[in-house]
Amino acid sequence: MPETPDHIIDLSGDVALVTGAGSGIARATALMLGAAGAAVLAADIAGDAAEATAEAITAAGGTASAVSCDVTDDAGVEAMVAAARTLGSLGIVVNAAGIAIRKGLLDTTREDWDKVIATNLTGYFNVLRATVPDLEASGNGRIVQIASVSAHLGYGYPSYTASKGGVLAMSRQLAAELAPKGIRINSVSPGVIETGINRGTLGTEAIRGATIGITPLGRLGQPEDIARTVLYLVSPLGAFVTGTDLVTDGGMISTIHWGAAGDLLQTFDQRR
Repeated sequence: MPETPDHIIDLSGDVALVTGAGSGIARATALMLGAAGAAVLAADIAGDAAEATAEAITAAGGTASAVSCDVTDDAGVEAMVAAARTLGSLGIVVNAAGIAIRKGLLDTTREDWDKVIATNLTGYFNVLRATVPDLEASGNGRIVQIASVSAHLGYGYPSYTASKGGVLAMSRQLAAELAPKGIRINSVSPGVIETGINRGTLGTEAIRGATIGITPLGRLGQPEDIARTVLYLVSPLGAFVTGTDLVTDGGMISTIHWGAAGDLLQTFDQRR
């Protein structure tokens, strides 16, 4: 079998913090960074799930530890960063914790709105404020923030879409602010990914077929597809890339629009 980038990238000596690492895209990312040689702190509000991810990394010969963390809690975030420091000099942060509340505008309460923004946008802000000093000290800081194709298209739910649009804007702005500190920051916008949360819906042949039908590459996305994009961005291969959003969706947004695919796409809870 020919080598692929995730087999040849060496992150030995790096320490990576991945939030939301108990499941889905973030778990796949933590596993891939660990396989590439990084020491990984797997963080998740579900501590048991984070532990399972860390155990999978160590079972494969890597180095990892885990912590339970709610990214909306300042004290919890500080404790998470302290735990990352026990692994060495923190050089990589992947902001991937997130939630979705599947309600349209008139059904979305202020409590719903605040909860989603607090996790998906303010939570990212909290993590960055706590980690940027460490990333600067490392001399080669790298940040990847998980956004969504919903930030590029007119579908989804207002709280979720607004939160992910905010992630894109934050990442672009911070690319200029953080570059003098030796820190690169990018975002990744996944399409419809076959995570555990989505598999129930995607299990119906009609939905699977329709989803594949609007994806030019002709298959469903897998968590590892997004993890490879993250791996590229934090590796030397992405050394001249900052302030960019990499849409990783099999070409979906190049061919669809709200009227054609909105009803289908709204069946998916985009929680990572």
